[in-house]
Amino acid sequence: MESLIFSIKQKLPELTKTEQRIANFIIEHPNEVTTMSVQDLSELIPTSSASIVRFSKIFCQSGGFSELKMKLSAEGDLDKEIYQEIAPDDSITDLKKKLSFRINQTILQTNTKLTDQALKDAIKILKEKSLIVSFGIGASHITAEDFQQKFFRIGKTVITNSDHHVISTILLAQKEQAALLVVSNSGETKEAIEIAQLAKQNKIPIIVLTHNYVSALAKLATVILIHDDSTENSSLRSAATTSLIAQFYAIDLLYYSYFKLDFSKHVKEIITSQKYIAKDFKEED
Repeated sequence: MESLIFSIKQKLPELTKTEQRIANFIIEHPNEVTTMSVQDLSELIPTSSASIVRFSKIFCQSGGFSELKMKLSAEGDLDKEIYQEIAPDDSITDLKKKLSFRINQTILQTNTKLTDQALKDAIKILKEKSLIVSFGIGASHITAEDFQQKFFRIGKTVITNSDHHVISTILLAQKEQAALLVVSNSGETKEAIEIAQLAKQNKIPIIVLTHNYVSALAKLATVILIHDDSTENSSLRSAATTSLIAQFYAIDLLYYSYFKLDFSKHVKEIITSQKYIAKDFKEED
């Protein structure tokens, strides 16, 4: 189940001051809120009833305040400590609970944000182009390499390199055949934006994988694949872990969606690849 309190905590920096006051009250008093009316809550904070209603719609679009109370009630037994990142006295069991909780929330929220249509649009680009250039800086380059390794195995030509000058040269040399996949958690990485600008100038389709749909990079995209980053606002920046998991999950969805388009052919390619690798290892032994 996607945690409402966790979602509220992650969205705090994006909220208005009034919304932040409402959010903080709900985070601190979730059980009490489940028994309140809109009027009760507005008087305690204090704020207007209209502000409570608007806030509820941010997180519970269809059911509003009533749905918000139901969600709070459903997660009422969760230990408050699990929402925190880490603490000095955490046991290994505590760390397991916290990290598994965050990973689970990351995947659930990525499922919500990453639409079926966006995946279909990205697949269409991958089908139409014979060469895919994948690019990312830092931790995002690991995701770009993961994309390359997966699609290599089913016969798709993918080039990746962390040097944006090399990537620029490849794109310009192969602009008729190429599509670009850019991975950037923030969507504001200078090199990623420059690569995307070059691709756009040369009418090369751009697939952007990011958590920030209003970023400079997202604005250059042909298709935006949105993933969650459930610790983006955490002080210790364990976000590199959860954002990578979200990115890997999004790439897996892209890979399996593409794989099933020609299932039998791709299965044969995987088997052939496995047999060759197994034979190679035996010869080395």
